[in-house]
Amino acid sequence: MPSEPGPGRRAEPHYLDCAGRAAAGAEEARRRRLVGEFFARGGFPTAADEDWRHSGLDLTKTLYRPFDGAAPANGAPPDWTEGFADAVRLRNGLAEPVSAARAGGVGVVEAFGRTDSRDRGGGGAPTPAGEAARLAEGAASGGNGTGTDANGELAHPLETLNTALSDCGARLEVPADADCPPVLFHSSRSGEPGAERMLHPRFVVELGAGSRAVVIEAHEGGGGGGGGADSGWTNPSTLCRVGANAELHYLRLDREPGRVAHTGRVTFELGRDARLRCTVFSLGAGRSRTELRALLRAEGADAELNGLFLGAGSAAADHHTLVVHAAPRGSSRQLFKSVLAEDARAVFDGKVVVTPGAVGTDAAQANRTLLLSRRAETHTRPRLEINADDVKCAHGAAIGRLDEDALFYLRSRGLGAMDSREILIRAFAGEVIERAGAAPVRALAEAELAAMRPRWSETPA
Repeated sequence: MPSEPGPGRRAEPHYLDCAGRAAAGAEEARRRRLVGEFFARGGFPTAADEDWRHSGLDLTKTLYRPFDGAAPANGAPPDWTEGFADAVRLRNGLAEPVSAARAGGVGVVEAFGRTDSRDRGGGGAPTPAGEAARLAEGAASGGNGTGTDANGELAHPLETLNTALSDCGARLEVPADADCPPVLFHSSRSGEPGAERMLHPRFVVELGAGSRAVVIEAHEGGGGGGGGADSGWTNPSTLCRVGANAELHYLRLDREPGRVAHTGRVTFELGRDARLRCTVFSLGAGRSRTELRALLRAEGADAELNGLFLGAGSAAADHHTLVVHAAPRGSSRQLFKSVLAEDARAVFDGKVVVTPGAVGTDAAQANRTLLLSRRAETHTRPRLEINADDVKCAHGAAIGRLDEDALFYLRSRGLGAMDSREILIRAFAGEVIERAGAAPVRALAEAELAAMRPRWSETPA
């Protein structure tokens, strides 16, 4: 029997229009079943839900529709995305061919999505809707999606909707002991203002034992750049399985425009002695919520999660993390920072769970926020849940302004006020930027930081 709607949620599906979905028969029945399950379980989360209490996202007041046309003519990819050995580009949910510049044929990259006959000259056959189902159901079977794992910690309401409506995305499979060159998953959107189009891309990454890979997942708007006046909702989901003794560097970039709501999730499953380094950059001017979930399934797994939000104007970003230590002698490190100017708003909610028997766990979590305006706002909630002995766990948070003594020292050496502020701000943000494993992403983050300089002039109270 379906559960009753959660507190504060609405079960009426009048604000979700799926009429444009091209599916029939069993696939259509599957979509309807999962969408019905989503609303039966409470529908869209609201501020009445504890994990969304401080979020500025309200998905219940808008009628979202799928993209149903061709990709825009001006949707050329931005310059920073060039030069990758493998690149999957999705424009408004339409898949472009995987780039042919293969470096030794390492790894298998697949893309799926609606095809654009204009771009392909009529020669591209549409990918069957069942391909979306195959990847979505495959991800759900590993503890993601509508299933639960680690005492239900990985269950998520929006995951059900992504599984139901996903019709674009990509898959990367790296064989054992292979060294895969950087792979780019790039999703962009562009549309008329007020159209309120929704995207539900799905990405799957699987690393064989002893393999290594760098993967960049990017979401941009306004025809591929960080600007644009289009609006709507992007709800991506990513599953990464890292095999025994494998190593994954995962970078995630959000640069969607101001009127786009972004709710993205990345779930990592780590095998024995697997290593993960994940860095998330929230650089858009809009409202975003990024959730990172790492499940350390086997002994000796190591995870590092980093995040940086550069906020100005009315930008808002939430970073939510969950690290589950489900095996002995695992280690995890988390560092999330925000630089907030003008009316920007940040939320950090991090949780580390140590399950019974996970002895020898070593976990640390830190959140630091730099306020450059008296109007900026931040909420932080680092948490530990320890159910085992012989562990080493720590967490902490710090919120503050620029150090006045450091500013005075720099000014006394002849630097101007803005130059002094920039040196301190770059040093603060640079700790996370330097951890990015791809030079184009680091350069983009540094450029966004430099573009914020004119907005640092307000003197905090």
